[in-house]
Amino acid sequence: MNMFLKRVVAFLIDSIVLAVVAIPTGGIAFVIYDVLLLVLWNGQTIGKKVMGLRVTPQPDWGKAIVRSLMKVVSLAPLGLGCLWMLWDPKGETWHDKVSDTRVQ
Repeated sequence: MNMFLKRVVAFLIDSIVLAVVAIPTGGIAFVIYDVLLLVLWNGQTIGKKVMGLRVTPQPDWGKAIVRSLMKVVSLAPLGLGCLWMLWDPKGETWHDKVSDTRVQ
Protein backbone atom coordinates (compact mmCIF):
# COMPACT_ATOMS: atom_id res chain seq x y z
CA MET A 1 0.00 0.00 0.00
CA ASN A 2 1.47 3.38 -0.91
CA MET A 3 2.08 6.10 1.69
CA PHE A 4 -0.88 8.24 0.61
CA LEU A 5 -3.33 5.37 1.07
CA LYS A 6 -1.76 4.38 4.40
CA ARG A 7 -2.21 7.96 5.64
CA VAL A 8 -5.81 8.06 4.41
CA VAL A 9 -6.63 4.79 6.19
CA ALA A 10 -4.90 5.99 9.38
CA PHE A 11 -6.96 9.21 9.24
CA LEU A 12 -10.18 7.24 8.71
CA ILE A 13 -9.40 5.01 11.70
CA ASP A 14 -8.75 8.07 13.89
CA SER A 15 -11.96 9.67 12.58
CA ILE A 16 -14.01 6.60 13.48
CA VAL A 17 -12.47 6.50 16.97
CA LEU A 18 -13.51 10.12 17.52
CA ALA A 19 -16.71 10.41 15.49
CA VAL A 20 -19.06 10.47 18.45
CA VAL A 21 -17.05 13.05 20.41
CA ALA A 22 -15.62 15.27 17.67
CA ILE A 23 -18.82 15.99 15.76
CA PRO A 24 -20.63 17.71 18.66
CA THR A 25 -17.51 19.68 19.63
CA GLY A 26 -16.80 20.96 16.14
CA GLY A 27 -13.57 19.06 15.77
CA ILE A 28 -11.85 20.37 18.90
CA ALA A 29 -11.73 16.81 20.26
CA PHE A 30 -9.84 15.68 17.15
CA VAL A 31 -7.16 18.36 17.65
CA ILE A 32 -6.80 17.46 21.35
CA TYR A 33 -6.65 13.72 20.51
CA ASP A 34 -4.06 14.32 17.80
CA VAL A 35 -1.85 16.52 19.99
CA LEU A 36 -1.98 14.27 23.05
CA LEU A 37 -1.24 11.07 21.18
CA LEU A 38 1.50 12.52 18.96
CA VAL A 39 3.35 13.78 22.05
CA LEU A 40 2.62 10.91 24.46
CA TRP A 41 2.61 7.96 22.02
CA ASN A 42 5.93 8.50 20.26
CA GLY A 43 4.48 10.34 17.25
CA GLN A 44 1.56 7.99 16.67
CA THR A 45 -2.21 8.14 16.88
CA ILE A 46 -4.28 4.95 16.99
CA GLY A 47 -4.70 5.08 13.21
CA LYS A 48 -1.00 5.65 12.59
CA LYS A 49 -0.10 2.81 14.97
CA VAL A 50 -2.46 0.40 13.17
CA MET A 51 -0.97 1.41 9.79
CA GLY A 52 2.65 1.30 11.00
CA LEU A 53 3.18 5.05 10.57
CA ARG A 54 4.90 7.58 12.83
CA VAL A 55 5.41 11.36 12.79
CA THR A 56 9.12 12.15 12.83
CA PRO A 57 10.83 13.70 14.52
CA GLN A 58 8.46 13.10 17.42
CA PRO A 59 6.78 16.47 17.95
CA ASP A 60 6.97 18.34 21.22
CA TRP A 61 3.83 20.09 22.52
CA GLY A 62 4.35 23.20 20.37
CA LYS A 63 4.95 21.33 17.11
CA ALA A 64 2.08 18.94 17.82
CA ILE A 65 -0.32 21.85 18.35
CA VAL A 66 0.85 23.62 15.18
CA ARG A 67 0.65 20.37 13.19
CA SER A 68 -2.85 19.52 14.42
CA LEU A 69 -4.25 23.01 13.83
CA MET A 70 -2.63 23.13 10.39
CA LYS A 71 -4.23 19.76 9.59
CA VAL A 72 -7.59 21.54 9.85
CA VAL A 73 -6.33 24.07 7.28
CA SER A 74 -5.00 21.24 5.07
CA LEU A 75 -8.42 19.59 5.05
CA ALA A 76 -10.48 22.78 4.60
CA PRO A 77 -10.01 23.53 0.87
CA LEU A 78 -11.34 20.16 -0.35
CA GLY A 79 -8.39 18.40 1.27
CA LEU A 80 -5.91 20.17 -1.00
CA GLY A 81 -3.30 20.42 1.76
CA CYS A 82 -3.45 16.65 2.26
CA LEU A 83 -3.55 15.83 -1.45
CA TRP A 84 -0.45 18.03 -1.84
CA MET A 85 1.71 15.03 -0.90
CA LEU A 86 0.78 13.35 -4.19
CA TRP A 87 2.85 15.81 -6.24
CA ASP A 88 5.24 17.15 -3.58
CA PRO A 89 8.80 15.88 -4.23
CA LYS A 90 9.16 14.92 -0.54
CA GLY A 91 5.62 13.54 -0.26
CA GLU A 92 4.70 16.12 2.39
CA THR A 93 1.34 17.64 3.25
CA TRP A 94 0.91 21.27 4.26
CA HIS A 95 0.79 20.30 7.92
CA ASP A 96 4.02 18.31 7.52
CA LYS A 97 5.73 21.35 5.99
CA VAL A 98 4.51 23.91 8.52
CA SER A 99 5.40 21.75 11.53
CA ASP A 100 8.71 20.56 10.02
CA THR A 101 7.69 16.92 10.54
CA ARG A 102 7.26 13.93 8.27
CA VAL A 103 5.18 10.76 8.39
CA GLN A 104 7.17 7.56 7.89
